[in-house]
Amino acid sequence: MLARIIKQNGNRVFEIDGKTYLPAAFRSFRPTPANVSLFYRNGIRLFQMQCSGRNSTLGLPYSNYGAAWVGDHRYDFSALDRQMEMFMKFAPEGYFMLMVQLDMPDWWRKENNCPWDSYLQIGEALLEEKWISDACDYLQAFLRYAEETYGDRVFAYSFSAGCATEWFDQWYYDSISDRKAADYREKTGDPDAPVPTIADIRSKEFPSLRRDDNAVYRYQKYCADRIPDLILRFTRCAQEVLNHQKIVGLFFGYSDLPLHWQNQTATNGYEKVWASPDIDMLFSPAAYQTRKLDQVSSYQYLVDSISVHDKLYLHEIDHRTYLAQYPMDNFGMMYTDYKNEEETITVLRRELCAAAVKDGALWWFDFMGGYYASPGLEAELRTEMDVLQKLYAMPHKSVSEIAVFADPMSFLRMHDETRMPQDCVFHNRDSLHNCGAPYDYFNLKDLTSIDLTQYKMFVFLNAVEMTDEVKETIRTKLADKTKVWLYAPNYATGGMDEVCSIRLREINLPEGKVQYGSDCFGFTDPASPMFAVDDAEADILASYTDGTPACARKGTDVYIPVGNVPSALWRELARTAGVHIYCDTPGALYADSRFVARQTVWETDITVRMPFDCTVEELFSGKTYRTENKELRYREENGAVRLFLICEKLTGEQR
Repeated sequence: MLARIIKQNGNRVFEIDGKTYLPAAFRSFRPTPANVSLFYRNGIRLFQMQCSGRNSTLGLPYSNYGAAWVGDHRYDFSALDRQMEMFMKFAPEGYFMLMVQLDMPDWWRKENNCPWDSYLQIGEALLEEKWISDACDYLQAFLRYAEETYGDRVFAYSFSAGCATEWFDQWYYDSISDRKAADYREKTGDPDAPVPTIADIRSKEFPSLRRDDNAVYRYQKYCADRIPDLILRFTRCAQEVLNHQKIVGLFFGYSDLPLHWQNQTATNGYEKVWASPDIDMLFSPAAYQTRKLDQVSSYQYLVDSISVHDKLYLHEIDHRTYLAQYPMDNFGMMYTDYKNEEETITVLRRELCAAAVKDGALWWFDFMGGYYASPGLEAELRTEMDVLQKLYAMPHKSVSEIAVFADPMSFLRMHDETRMPQDCVFHNRDSLHNCGAPYDYFNLKDLTSIDLTQYKMFVFLNAVEMTDEVKETIRTKLADKTKVWLYAPNYATGGMDEVCSIRLREINLPEGKVQYGSDCFGFTDPASPMFAVDDAEADILASYTDGTPACARKGTDVYIPVGNVPSALWRELARTAGVHIYCDTPGALYADSRFVARQTVWETDITVRMPFDCTVEELFSGKTYRTENKELRYREENGAVRLFLICEKLTGEQR
């Protein structure tokens, strides 16, 4: 079998032996005849299964089928056989993606007297050359067996290690070993480099920004480089067997991790993995912080950069539906954000829109099994598959006029115990979602690779560190474009005045908050340094609460000195830049060349301003509408998601 990802009408889809399949798939830690057949009979043809002998972070096995790596170069693939037999029986025309876990088995740690566990301490474990070599041997043996035995049914592979199968290190709970300290000094070429203690890393002492000579910054940068190198070694190993005849994917590269995770899990160096030709797709759960009914479904990745690297994004729906409220195998209870079926369906539809607008695959994750086992949710799966069929039959193109950039390595410049990375990036990601205009979301370094002509406003959320190539692109190609700078652009790599024309001065206001209309916003924790506008030629947009000028516009530059910017300010900046504003009130909005989708819990009489007059079909209800004066007006219950497929643009007499 040859399986690959191709583009049709601007949409990425799976092609398996010349036949295309919608990018829609099923996953579960507890696949059973019940949930496999439920998804299969509702149109799903792509399924994933976990091949693991480890427990998850919940204390339960990732798979009830058991381990395949059972001894020193000894493998028992009967666990895979049993799982494949069940899947093929209840999904007879299905194709399968196998995820193999490469973490150290308990027997391996005992036989090799290894004090580290790669699942929890991958940053220490990656110094164990024997583990890496043995894991590569196991991976290749697994792939050869799967290809020889099930090669006509397996379309993709994935592999994992580290905490939560997402390559997270949890070293921030432990002391740094002498062996790792020695490796750090060797890799940095500095035999006297100070190794920070955990207390140093977790300290909240000022300054909040780190220069090149900061010991914590240097050490965390070393850590961020190590895990990507390990992943790439495994991918090269996999391709020695697969030779690019099957699709390969993994989880890696989040930019919205919570307090002290963003830097200390050591995953910020993911860009070299995303650029690898040995990887075809990247998986991520939908953003966890934006799953409630009154929020906006979002992404853990800087998601549009995945397409820049010609890869497919899989948007994993691992939501705990209202049916999750029953005891698991260990009698623990899973939480849920949804009271009933109606709320669950609302958020599932919102996630479909979020995936589709980013040319992403929709991956339903029936977490511990039974989360979709109701007639209503089963009917919803069929509805969503029908909606996806209609969407993927139409050409897809971004219509965003806002480009938003964040830099993973600039996170290392920020003290994450102060929550500065979160305040600058993922809180503004969500606030921008509420501004009434769609945006595209990139890694900062990809500014040099994308077509910039469609965008009218460029937002730089955490550009503390900037390459010369990025700065040159800004100087030569964005001179006449609105550029919004947050906090301390280029602070660590040349100075803020090199990129922002607004003159600034450092102030002592660690708890400074900015007043914009009725919104008072700023960093969650005290921060230093802080900055104020000191430019008579700049127009002041907002001040700190003590009256000190804070936000300003000068020419095409806008400066905002803090994080957690309110959606009202983003909306006004976008409007001034000439960006088309679809809605003036908060609420989930998704728009591309095919559709506009809207959900709000703030109003029932809804107006969406379209860029043109048109007729639309609402895909969840089948109702048709016609705009008047470029306005789409409808009445809907609070919270409902409506997805309007653009059927026909109206011109001249048609209006």
